[in-house]
Amino acid sequence: MLGESNELRGDPTTLHKLRGVKGKTMLFSIQKELFDILPDLTIGMAVARDVDNTRPSKEIDDLLTRAVEEMKKNFIGDKAQEHPRIKPWRTAFSKLGISGSKFQSSIESMARRVLKGDPFPTINPLVDLYNSVSLRYLVPMGGHDLDTIEGNIYLRFAEGWEPFSPMGGGEAVIVPKGELVYRDDREVLTRNWVWRQCEKDKAMEKTKNIFIPIDVLGEVGRERADEIIRELFQLIPRYLGGTILSAVLNRENPSAEF
Repeated sequence: MLGESNELRGDPTTLHKLRGVKGKTMLFSIQKELFDILPDLTIGMAVARDVDNTRPSKEIDDLLTRAVEEMKKNFIGDKAQEHPRIKPWRTAFSKLGISGSKFQSSIESMARRVLKGDPFPTINPLVDLYNSVSLRYLVPMGGHDLDTIEGNIYLRFAEGWEPFSPMGGGEAVIVPKGELVYRDDREVLTRNWVWRQCEKDKAMEKTKNIFIPIDVLGEVGRERADEIIRELFQLIPRYLGGTILSAVLNRENPSAEF
């Protein structure tokens, strides 16, 4: 899949070369050994450029409120980790040697908060927008400010030298060898795959260019990545301006340039 603005073009079975932020070319790649463990894994990616994240948006506030209320109303079961779209993350984490109870996937953490009735946090329009989509589809999504990234972006197993500084503060650590992470050429962006993001690349009001990974397990269905990308193609330009580029990565196509 390849797209720009709110128009989708291209063949998802090809390698996608996308025009990148500020004219520089970056690479997003998935380590091939991950597909030996999770052969049906699909990672969608959306790159939004030149967005305006500085102005409050009642429309985005309403999207998030509706997503939370619909989730409360329609959630299957009483425990977040038992939902048919969340439970597969526990299984995948187990295959990767990650404790799903200690390191909950971001979507499980969000679902737990909603089911407990805790107020759902509002961060800024961009984060609130993709959180609303994440809740509606029950698929983990994050946001990485591209202007803070050093080099390329990888989903791969840590080599044992990579530092990580947690979002919100806390002591920087060296990530153990073998842990599945998102990282750039200098440090880890998200630990334990979709558990906790770092401080440096979080989406803030000043963020103009952002990389949004969409992590889809086989049990959820590869088509979810396409559906979510279509949502983002509509919502981001409508409420935040800018343009969108996208690609879908899988075992056959584990990398994309943008």
